[in-house]
Amino acid sequence: MKNKKETLLILTILITICIIIFNRDKLYEAKYIEPKDTLLAITINGEISTTFPTTNAYIGTVECTTGTGKVEWNGTKWVLTTSGITKGSTKCNATFITKVPTLAEAILANNEVQTPLTTPGKEVSAHTKDDVESKSTSVSSTYQAYYITYGIGWTANGTKFNLTGAAVTSDTYANSYSSLVGKYLPNSSLSSAGSKTAGTMKTTTNLSSVYYIVSATSSSFTYKVISSNKNTTEALLASTSDDYGISYYFRGAVKNNYVEFANKCWRIVRIVGDGSVKLILHNDNKAGAANPCASANNSTSAAFARYSGTTYKSTFNTNYNDNAYVGFMYGTPGSRTHAATHANTNKSTILTNLETWYNNNLKTYESVIDDNVWCNDKINVTDTTFNPWNWSNVNGLGYAKNVTYYGATQRLVSKSGSAGGTGPSLKCNGELSKITSKVGLITADELAFAGSIFATYNRSTYLQENTGTTWWWSLSPSNFIGDYAGVWIVDSGYLNDGGVDGDGGLRPVISLISSTNVTGDGTSENPYVVEK
Repeated sequence: MKNKKETLLILTILITICIIIFNRDKLYEAKYIEPKDTLLAITINGEISTTFPTTNAYIGTVECTTGTGKVEWNGTKWVLTTSGITKGSTKCNATFITKVPTLAEAILANNEVQTPLTTPGKEVSAHTKDDVESKSTSVSSTYQAYYITYGIGWTANGTKFNLTGAAVTSDTYANSYSSLVGKYLPNSSLSSAGSKTAGTMKTTTNLSSVYYIVSATSSSFTYKVISSNKNTTEALLASTSDDYGISYYFRGAVKNNYVEFANKCWRIVRIVGDGSVKLILHNDNKAGAANPCASANNSTSAAFARYSGTTYKSTFNTNYNDNAYVGFMYGTPGSRTHAATHANTNKSTILTNLETWYNNNLKTYESVIDDNVWCNDKINVTDTTFNPWNWSNVNGLGYAKNVTYYGATQRLVSKSGSAGGTGPSLKCNGELSKITSKVGLITADELAFAGSIFATYNRSTYLQENTGTTWWWSLSPSNFIGDYAGVWIVDSGYLNDGGVDGDGGLRPVISLISSTNVTGDGTSENPYVVEK
C-alpha cells in the first residue's frame, strides 16, 4: 500500500468534497472519500468551490503539505496530479485565478478573423453615410449665386455612382440652400456641382463619390463624402503575411480597437507576426482625462503628438532637393550611389521630433514597448515603364536628383495612375529600409490595409477619428520628381504624396511587446488597459 501511495496520484473532481476550514493563511481543507489520507480544497478567484473551473480561462497552482502537485487543462477539463505523497494525511490547496490575456489574445478572442469585403489598396473599405465623419466647407459670394445640381439618392454603377432623381435648384444657392439638406451633390466644390446659368445640370452619372448634405447655411455647408457603393459597413479583423508570420489587421469603421496606455489613447493597427501589437496615437490627452479613449474627449487634432508645447505639425525633412530626403534616416545627399544616399546615418527631422515626444511621454513605460523594425521602404523602382504621373527622364536610380519612384508607389498606384498597383504588403524589402527604433510612423501599406486608397477620400476608417482636416505623415517614400522628395501622406483618408518639407501632422506609432497583458474589451468606453 505504501508504494501505491507514493505513485502519481490523480485526483478527479468527481469525488465529493467536504469543506472543513476556510483561512487565507492556511491550506483550505477538503476531504475526499478516496484516498482516505488526502485532503483537497479548491478556490476560484478567492472563493471556495467544490469543483474545478469548466474553462481554461484560468491559471491554476497547487500547494501540498507533502509532495508536489499541479493542475493542467487537458483540452476539455482540468486534471490534478500529485507526486511524492507520504504516508499520513496530506493537504493540498488548488488555486485558480482568472487569466489576464495578452493584448494579442484579447484581440483574437473578441474578433472573428474575416476576409475583407473590399480589395485593400484598390478599393476603399466599404461604408455607408452613417460611418463617415462630416466635413464643412465655406461658400463664397460667387458660388452663392450658382444653381446647384443634386440628386435625392444614388444607385451603383459598377464601382461608381449614379444620382437618382437628379435635378437643379430652381433658385440660386443663397436662396435654396435649405432645400439641399438630405440631398446628394455630385461634387463638394460648387464650381463643379453648380452653374451660374439656371437649369444647367452637371454630370450625375459615373461618379467616383457622392456628397451627402448634412446641414447648410447661406455661406457654408456640412457634408459627408461617400466613396463606397457597397451600401454596407466594413469593420473587421483580417489577416495577411508579414516578415514574422501571420499578421492580423483592422480594416474599416472599427469600434473595438481602443487601447489606454501611458495615460493616452491608441488605436490598434495590427498584431505583428511575432505577437507584438502595433498602435497608433488616438488621443495625446494633454487635458489628462481619466479615460482618454472616451468619445467625450475627442477633438479635431487629438490624434497628433504635441512634441514642443502645443506644436503637433512637423516637416518630414527640412531639406527636399535630393533622393536622400525620403529617408526616416538618410545618408549623404549628392552621393553617386543608392547605398550611400540611403545609408541610415542621419536622423530625419520627423524622427528627431518623434524621439523628443517619446522621451517626454513614454520613456518610463518602455519596458513594454518593443524595439520595432520600421519599414521606410527605400527600394527604388527600376522599371522605367512605371511612370503613373508621366514625368520625363525617369531612370529610377534613387540617388542625387534622378527621377525615381519608390516601392510603396508601385504597390498602391497602377501604371495608368489609378489606385491599385501590385497591392500593399507588410513585408519589408532591403536592409536600408529597416530602421530599429522605439517609435515610428504608420506605413502607406498599413494605411491601405486599414481602408484608404490613392486619390479617393475615405473618412470612415478608424484612423480618421480625431484628425479633423489635418493631413499627416506616413513612413513610406513615394518619389523624387520635379526636384522634390516626396513621402506618402493621408488627408481625410485620401492617400497621396507630399513634399517632405510640408507641415503635416505628427502621429506616433509604437509596438507593445507580445507579453503585454490587458483588461477591458477594446471599446472607447471600456478600452483595453495595459496592466502595469
